[in-house]
Formats: sequence, C-alpha cells, structure tokens
Amino acid sequence: MTRSHRPRPSAAGRALAAAAASLLALTLLGNGLGTAARWSDAAPLETRSVGTGALDVALEPARTTLQHTDLDPSTGAVLRGTTALTGPADALPALAPGDTVVVTTRAVLDVEGTNLTATLSVDPGVPAGSAVVPRVELAPAPGAEPPLPGPGPSSWTVTAAHDGAVYDITVSYDVSPDPSVQGATVAPGLLAVALTQN
Repeated sequence: MTRSHRPRPSAAGRALAAAAASLLALTLLGNGLGTAARWSDAAPLETRSVGTGALDVALEPARTTLQHTDLDPSTGAVLRGTTALTGPADALPALAPGDTVVVTTRAVLDVEGTNLTATLSVDPGVPAGSAVVPRVELAPAPGAEPPLPGPGPSSWTVTAAHDGAVYDITVSYDVSPDPSVQGATVAPGLLAVALTQN
C-alpha cells in the first residue's frame, strides 16, 4: 500500500500565511474597537434673515380753533366766525350754545407684520354728560387706504395694508344747548390717539 504524500508548505509560504492571518486579525480588531475611518460630509443650508415688525402712530402738531356765532351790533345779523385758539386756557373766551371747539391733527401709521391687525382709536378725553359733546371724524388723506370699522365708537381696524397710510383726525367739541350746563367748567383730559394690536 502506498501512501499519498502531501507536499509540505515551504517556509516562505508559511510566513505569508501567518502574515495574512495577522493582517486579518488586526483588521477585525480595528473594526471592533472603532478605530476604522468613516465617511462623513456636511453642507450648509442658507436661510433668510428674520426680523420683527412694527406698530406705531405719529401725530403732526394739532391745530385748535373756535367756531362761534356772533351778532353784528350794527345790523343784528348773525355771523359765523372762526378764531384760532392759542395762549393759556384762562385767556379763552367763555363758550355759548352753538360754539364748537375743533381740534385737527394728522396721523401717520406704521403697521408692519404678517397677519398683523390693530385698532386705531381716538379718545376725546371728555367724560359722558359733560357740557361739551365730542364728535370724532377720521378721513383718509388722498391715496390712503380707508380703514375698516373698529370694535367700538371712534375706532377703526387697520392691517399691514395700511402701513404708511395718512389720516386726518378731527375732534369737534360742541357746546350743549341744555340750560343746565350754563356756567359749567369743562376740564377735558388728554385727547389721545392710540394704535393697539388686536
């Protein structure tokens, strides 16, 4: 019986096999310890800047006049006149039924903001039942967007569409013809124009 004879690997072959096994072990060892390199990348995403809006009302200087009724002493004719009211309060003439004190100003709105709504309101500063009865009118200047009706008297709703709009505000204080107000003193508070976010 003859035995088959297998050739034994040479010394060089054994060294190559040992080196390959060591390399495989190092590779596996490296992966297990997390030292292998990993791919990564990053890309910036550009975004637009974000800014806050604004809500503001600017008033031009007010002008106050007295609309009064006079009798011409020579003819007895009834005359309607207008006098600019300036100077201290004690220098103003006593008011009579039919007289009207008129205050006018101009408001410029600054309404910036997506979906922003606000209430523009005018407070004449006169309590109910006073000797003078206030009337408030608001008229858009030429080219201005008319405001929407507001939630209460002397108020209007504005939006970002009204940004930069200009409105003429007139507050008229009519002297009541009621005899009970004779000799009454009226001390109105501050006439205020307000713009308040809804």
